[in-house]
Amino acid sequence: MFERSFVGRGDDLRALRSTCGEADPPWVLLVEGPAGIGKSRLADEFAREIGERGIRVVSVTATEYEQAEPLHLVGDIVERLSDIDADVADEVLADGDVTELGRQLRRRFATTETLLVVDDVHWADTESLRILEYLIRNRPGGSLRLLLSYREGQCPASIARQLRATRAQTLHLRVPPFTESDVADLLPDTAPERRDRLLSASHGNPLYLLLLAELSEPELERAVRGENPEPSSNDYAALDRTIRAELAQLPRRERLVAQAAAVCGVHADVELLCATAQLPGTAVTAALDDLAGRGVLTVSGGAVAFGHPLLRTAAYRLAGHGWRAETHRRAAEVLRKREAPLPIRARHLESALLGTDEIAARELMRAAEQVLASAPATSVRWICAAMRAAPGRSSADPVDGGRSESGAALDGGPSAAAGRTSDALLLGRALLLSGSAERAGEVLGSVSAQSGPHRLEALLLSARCERILGRVDTARTLLATAASLPRRPGDGPVQLELAILEMQDHRDAEGGARLNTLFASDAIDDPAVRVAATALRCLSLVADLRITEAITSYRQAERDFGLLTDVQLREVVHAVPALGWAAFFLDDDRKGVAHLERAMRVSRRFGRSYALPELQTVRAYSLAKLGRLADAVAAAEDADESARQFGYGDLLSFAGAVKLRTLQSMSSRAEVLEQWHAVAALPRPVMGWWREVVETTLSDVGGWLGVAEADHARSPIDDRPGPLHATQLGRFAHMALADGDLPVALDAVTAAEAAAELIGRPGQQAAAALARAEYACATDDLIAAESAVLMCIEKFGAAGMPVNRAQGVLLAATIAGRRGAFTLATARLSEARAVFADVGAHALLSETTTIQRRLAGSQTVRGATALTRREREVAELAALGCANKEIAARLYVSPRTVEDHLSRILRKLGLSSRAGIARRLAELDAGSRAGDDAVVTGIGWMEEALCGTKGWTSQR
Repeated sequence: MFERSFVGRGDDLRALRSTCGEADPPWVLLVEGPAGIGKSRLADEFAREIGERGIRVVSVTATEYEQAEPLHLVGDIVERLSDIDADVADEVLADGDVTELGRQLRRRFATTETLLVVDDVHWADTESLRILEYLIRNRPGGSLRLLLSYREGQCPASIARQLRATRAQTLHLRVPPFTESDVADLLPDTAPERRDRLLSASHGNPLYLLLLAELSEPELERAVRGENPEPSSNDYAALDRTIRAELAQLPRRERLVAQAAAVCGVHADVELLCATAQLPGTAVTAALDDLAGRGVLTVSGGAVAFGHPLLRTAAYRLAGHGWRAETHRRAAEVLRKREAPLPIRARHLESALLGTDEIAARELMRAAEQVLASAPATSVRWICAAMRAAPGRSSADPVDGGRSESGAALDGGPSAAAGRTSDALLLGRALLLSGSAERAGEVLGSVSAQSGPHRLEALLLSARCERILGRVDTARTLLATAASLPRRPGDGPVQLELAILEMQDHRDAEGGARLNTLFASDAIDDPAVRVAATALRCLSLVADLRITEAITSYRQAERDFGLLTDVQLREVVHAVPALGWAAFFLDDDRKGVAHLERAMRVSRRFGRSYALPELQTVRAYSLAKLGRLADAVAAAEDADESARQFGYGDLLSFAGAVKLRTLQSMSSRAEVLEQWHAVAALPRPVMGWWREVVETTLSDVGGWLGVAEADHARSPIDDRPGPLHATQLGRFAHMALADGDLPVALDAVTAAEAAAELIGRPGQQAAAALARAEYACATDDLIAAESAVLMCIEKFGAAGMPVNRAQGVLLAATIAGRRGAFTLATARLSEARAVFADVGAHALLSETTTIQRRLAGSQTVRGATALTRREREVAELAALGCANKEIAARLYVSPRTVEDHLSRILRKLGLSSRAGIARRLAELDAGSRAGDDAVVTGIGWMEEALCGTKGWTSQR
């Protein structure tokens, strides 16, 4: 029915082909046009040509009827990939986590050049659209091309926003109607007069044209008179009138079975078709044979499918709304008797005219609970449908929190009212998980205004919504209300969350008092409450630099978190970031990352996904510190994805800052600059600690890029010490050295060493040793510099910071080169190079190559950097043109001593006369300074990114 030669699309196909030969080609190809215009045919032809070039092609089609099924489209993509690699399905569909699915697909596409074709993307389900957005934001290198076709004016809004935000290279094609010559090529054996009539009746739409061409002359006349859509019409009903006209001519039995199959969808089988079409089995099987013969349906392996998605659309719309709703109800009843999974039943129940149906309402609500974690948007729809079908409901909006349009409470008694309140609470949670924090707050606000057992949880969720939306004062008011409610047995997790939120909101005294109350109450007998409270207390001890007590508390919390079951952890998953930050500050990042990753799995599994943005952000900082740079970037991107999903604006720039710091070690200057501008354009976090990190990162990296001035003004020497105070002081000393202010730098170095001794953690001891090494280099005390840098290397190793350690080794290589120990310098350069190559620190690898070349060049003047302090003084005066007697007078030595010094200087510098001393000193100083700068830029950068803070609770 639909087979035709490829005509009329030569220009469009050439436009698509042109993207294959360009130097920087568009990689997102958008094909737009009304249904039936030939978008799919054009995409198929392009895909065929691409496949003939040896490029992998993955083609999928979204349909209206699978739009309600979460991840249906992505499931098709995985299935196509599985045809190539049988193991891909198990890996990619590991746990249903949308972000993990996106990452796995990105990895699959990164390994092989691929064209991914998504036809009719306007029908894609919400979760699959999120994965397409992820791939647009995070293109797998240059290996993926994405072709998206959609109906005129119906590009999914989220895709359009993402393309604008990322400025992805795109080609946009609007497929035009057929012309007279196109119709002549398509129907060469048809009389010109009839071709003209077909073109006029179809308005150049190839699908209409072909269907009309199969009609007899009288039938064509009727179609032209009665079913001719207006040229300007964009109504979906106009799209399939011609197809429906043909399907309407089917015998009644075949037409009923086709309509029933359209309702049943991918789960259609003979039994279900018998029930929905209300026909006996023999009649259904006979109808299936006839429909298969006509090319309407295919029957294979017991599964019934339509020959083309538009056929299913037309068959579905051929029936009236009432018939469809009643058929959906019959399908749900059959599936109920089969005890089919609730989500399959729910898809039919939400489309049925249920009226008041307690059983259906209960099933919809249970199905909504089942998909809450993986498909919260679907959960929202099913909850709303359940609330409409529940007994005692009025015509009020189901998100009204259980009140009628007049504002009066609905009937049904206390039990029914409690049920409605519980349903509204579930709806609020689903809206929050789906990223609709504003709507969630409205629904939860009505619940939190009512007395009862659900009020406390509603207040806490409402406060979380307000925090996500950046309305901190409103969140505090809600928490104050929650804190005033009477305590009940089992409220331990609630009290814990209050403590967390209070501490995050700088209310240290209230948070500490609540923790003390928890430890003194029976609630602490709950293992989950106890370990979470211990983690919070640990972080508070770290902030107060009670390090010995903090270590004891941390070890207990780390051990006890591992003993919790997933169900227990679910209730306190929001406390795991505290454990992660404690591990970060105490240099136990590997264990911290393991706990964060488990918490992420539990969050997804049990519908606590709103905890993901912060968990992923802490994980990104920890991974970067551990030298897992590519993983850190991926974690930061995951945090960005989750923060955008939930509207968590504060975390966007905080997560972006760690990605920026990591790219500084990995990527080209252009990529770092692009990320710098992306972070700079984001709003600053409301939370003071996060805001300080973002601003410090933008200042430091912007100064390195030359697009902003680093903030050298404020001295941290007199600040109240925090867990990263030594790193902060070391950073300040580095900036003072860059400004040539040696006295200020020395004060900062001395203070850093004192802070490191007080804190006692290897990461901070390394930062202080690094500051001492840099200062010693600046004052030409190379023996002290060597001693300090060796301690720096040892301590960074003990802290588990391989990139920072390798940067210390690079500085040690420069020091060795300045001392003339070229063999040692070369060995150290090789050691640093191996680490940078292993972790993917390509930018640092490039810096190492630059330093190595400078070192090789300086070997022609072997011993030049071994000038003693006195020789250096003599050389500098000689370079200024001072005579021997004048030098002797200035240095209070004899002229003979000056002559001896000059003899050694000329030998070390490889010169025959003093005339070249000035030039040679300038060369050596330039190379030495450049080498030092290349090494020390960013040393200790990951802890530096968080310097000047006590952690969660420090907000200056």
